[in-house]
Amino acid sequence: MGIAHSVDELKGLIDPLAVYQEYVRLTRKGRRSVGLCPFHREKTPSFSVDSENGLFYCFGCHKGGDLIQFVQEVEGCSFPESLEILARKAGVTLTLSREAKGPAPDRKARLRKLLESSAAFYHASLLSASRSAPVWAYARKRGITEETAKALHLGFAPPEGGLLPHMRREGYQAEDGQEAGLLVERNRGEWAERFRNRLLFPIQDVMARTVGFGGRALGEEEPKYLNSPETPVFQKRDTLFGLNWTKNAVREREQVLLVEGYMDFLAVFGAGVKNAAATLGTALAEGQIKLLKRYAKEVVLNFDRDQAGLTAAQRAIQLLLAEGLRVRVVVLPAGKDPDEFIALKGAAAYANLVEEALPFFRFLVEREAKALEGGSVEARMAFLDNLAVYLAAVPDAIERQAYTSEVASWARLGGDVDLILKRLAKAGVGAKTVEPQKAKPVTLSLAEQMLVKGYVAFPERAERLLKELPADAVSGLGASALLESLRRTGRPEGPEQTNMLAFVQANFHEVPSEEGLMAAVAKVHEDHLQKKRLRVQRQLSDASRRKDIELSKILQRELESLVKQIHAMDGA
Repeated sequence: MGIAHSVDELKGLIDPLAVYQEYVRLTRKGRRSVGLCPFHREKTPSFSVDSENGLFYCFGCHKGGDLIQFVQEVEGCSFPESLEILARKAGVTLTLSREAKGPAPDRKARLRKLLESSAAFYHASLLSASRSAPVWAYARKRGITEETAKALHLGFAPPEGGLLPHMRREGYQAEDGQEAGLLVERNRGEWAERFRNRLLFPIQDVMARTVGFGGRALGEEEPKYLNSPETPVFQKRDTLFGLNWTKNAVREREQVLLVEGYMDFLAVFGAGVKNAAATLGTALAEGQIKLLKRYAKEVVLNFDRDQAGLTAAQRAIQLLLAEGLRVRVVVLPAGKDPDEFIALKGAAAYANLVEEALPFFRFLVEREAKALEGGSVEARMAFLDNLAVYLAAVPDAIERQAYTSEVASWARLGGDVDLILKRLAKAGVGAKTVEPQKAKPVTLSLAEQMLVKGYVAFPERAERLLKELPADAVSGLGASALLESLRRTGRPEGPEQTNMLAFVQANFHEVPSEEGLMAAVAKVHEDHLQKKRLRVQRQLSDASRRKDIELSKILQRELESLVKQIHAMDGA
């Protein structure tokens, strides 16, 4: 693996367009590539990438910048984390100088390193265990092959322990293990390992960093499943098991199959469903939904059919719809979860059920159909009120009405669409819909945009021309800070300037030329003079009203001078 010693060196090793295309389906249009923006819902492409400099800009939500900013936004990560992601994509190790690194690694970074080291310890413990040991006997019983164990980096916590000595050899203290959720202090100074005699599932975030563990007892010990507690690097409500392995497949299909727990994930993953993820428990949290939305447009739910699973599915449907996601539901035979069904019927039968998953409203109609028994008005109203909560969460009005019509049909309500719409109004249509906050749009005149592009293409010529302008003509421009950065360093400084440069490159399609640069400078000068003329005219009118003769004379001479300069430019 190679090494990159600076951010610029890392950027030079990456094809920006290839990275963008991992997240957005782009179509080439000249020097630009366009696609649907990953940051907001849209039907017409407004997301643009300049193939020459790798800058992106969306004319819908006005987000823009360079590849690092894009990765930060789409992955929801920090600047150092985005560099880490890009380094992985480039297949290099990023080794920055101390000045570039900034302060010493923070506490979270140390905890992540400890968790990675612990995952390696547990994985080695599993692979070194005898194939006749109880942990492998349990794995075989649950259909977990050695290939799956290696692919998903499963681990084994030995009954006699061993993690604490490993940690100390690696330079960590017991208190570090406690903060990472690996150790528990029994008495003052007496430490116990949280996981003993369990098959371990490493929980990773979407950047493939270990943040915690889930442990399955090998026998009938309680609790059956034991999870890491929440820590500075692990929040259950923001994490989905397995998405780190499947996010590319999820993004490609724009669909995720969501199951409950580790074993169901292993079962569907082993059955060839590579666009799956699992909740860490039954309740789906809003943070997990926002995570799904970054990769998928449709969620197929396959929760258990016990009461807890059905309740969780109903709550999940409402939250997913409110975020604008399409929802379908897999219906398995009563008493079966994906793990059991696949073991009984096979992978192909399960894949067919996933393909035939019911639209959410059909699932709900079947769930609520008992309310229609007897056909009384009260029963129909109760039925509609139960369904209205879900339909009201659909943010798009046209889609909502289409669902409403289908519900009326499936519920055998004839043409009573208006009746359902009235119940929707009572339920509060769209109350849960929250549109993503749009960035402030860039507002630069065409002359400024031409000036910026000209400066990038012909910096020396631009510098000479700008020196001929009055200082306040340049400082008053919206792009003045960007131009100053280009003058000093040849590049934008900070996200705001990078966003502005991305906008100019995406919006102004004229090929830069020295003639265009000269025209832009002249237009900026003329606009500056025109603004001064209007300002002096207002001051002159005010002085005349106050009958300030001396000031009026001074302003009149200044106005005449400005008019002459403007006329001279027009005639040039």
